[in-house]
This record gives sequence, structure tokens and C-alpha cells, in this order.
Amino acid sequence: MKKIFSVAEIKQIEGLEFKKRGNSFSLMFKAGTNCAKKIVKLIKQQSIIIVCGPGNNGGDGFVIAEYLRKKKFDIKVFCLKKKYYQGDALKALKKLKMKAKGISDFQIKNESIIVDCLFGTGLSRNISGFWKDIIYKINKSKQKIISIDMPSGIHGDSGKIMNCAVKASMTLVLHARKAGHTFYPGKKYCGKIIVVDIGISRNFN
Repeated sequence: MKKIFSVAEIKQIEGLEFKKRGNSFSLMFKAGTNCAKKIVKLIKQQSIIIVCGPGNNGGDGFVIAEYLRKKKFDIKVFCLKKKYYQGDALKALKKLKMKAKGISDFQIKNESIIVDCLFGTGLSRNISGFWKDIIYKINKSKQKIISIDMPSGIHGDSGKIMNCAVKASMTLVLHARKAGHTFYPGKKYCGKIIVVDIGISRNFN
């Protein structure tokens, strides 16, 4: 059986990979690209809505969006204003060659695949305010939902619901399963779990 990691262990592994690469963005780019390639294999070419939160999970979403845009998918991206992004997530947003919509305008029209890139594994506080409204809207949509790394609202270590959470049809897990994927209720919210190789050296596992 493959090892299950804590969020802290994954951060440590990523830190070692960053040092090896000399930068952190190339790992985000690889993660987003490989998730996008997996999405292309899994779904027919149809409308895709990508919702991006303020951190690196949102950055993954921007990389995914740009890859799918180049593959001629019908893409809509909803995110915060540029001033709320920093580091690798901001870099990924700047590389996105399409106009993103404000997250406050988030709406689901027609039949679409929803890609959840709101919070990932880094969430440590309860979800409230308009983020809660967005998650409710996603869950009520009855569309196929693909979460990246962790359904938004699930604690990465405990699997606990942080007030509310995205109920994914499928979760594309980056590098390896985390504890939150294996404990209930988090496990139930993940849907089908597919582990995506993001190019981390085997020496760091």
C-alpha cells in the first residue's frame, strides 16, 4: 500500500523539490499541466468552469485553464481580483491568456464540468461568507465536479468538514494521498480519487 502523507510532510517534500529545481513555480506548472492532461483524457470536449481561490490551489487552476484553452476547450475562469494573488499563484494568473471573471459573478449556465481550485489541502479555518455561498452553488448545480488535490472545505489531515465543503465527483490528488482523503467524512466528499504524478523526485518520498 502506498504511503499516506500529512499536509506537513507534503510541504516538506515540496520544499526539497523546490531546492532541487531552484524555484517553486515549475512544480506548480507541472502539477497544473498534468492535471489538465488528465482532465482531457477523462472528459469530452465540453464547457468547463474553473473556480480559483486565493492561494496555490487557485494557481493550479490558472495553469489548468491555460492548458485547456490551448486545447480549444470552452473555458470560463472565476477568481479574485489580481491584487489578492501573490507568488506562484500570481505568476500563473499573469500567464493566463484569457479574461477571467470576478468570483462574485460566479454562475453556472448550461451543462458544464466544474473544476474546484478554491482551497486545496492548506485550509485551516472554517469557510464562511461568500466562499460558503460559492460552495453551496457548486454543490447545488448537479454538475460533474473535479476537485484539485482536496475538495475545498475538507481539512487536509483530519478529513473534517470546515463548516461546508465541495462534494466532488472526482479528486485529482497531487503526488500522493493525504490523510484527509482517507478519513471520513472527507473520504466521502472526494468521489473517485486519481493520484496525479507532478514530477516530484522519488528520492523525496
